[in-house]
Amino acid sequence: MFQKEIAVSDGGDGFDGCIEVVQRTRGYRRWPDEAKARIVAESFQPGVRVVDIARRHGLVAHQLSDWRRRARLGKLVLPADTM
Repeated sequence: MFQKEIAVSDGGDGFDGCIEVVQRTRGYRRWPDEAKARIVAESFQPGVRVVDIARRHGLVAHQLSDWRRRARLGKLVLPADTM
């Protein structure tokens, strides 16, 4: 996902500020199970927020939450030292 800020001057409508334009990448990105497991393990560390870990790795929070759910159900194997 690419982000770009555009400065907007008052065009007569009273708005003077910036607009953030977010361009999404096309297609789905495939994550190997090893990478998913590493990211999920990082998200299970005490004191971290799912949204922060997701953002750091270019994910949306609900995607990481789904991976975490799969790990709790045993459908995604995590490194032994994680749990």
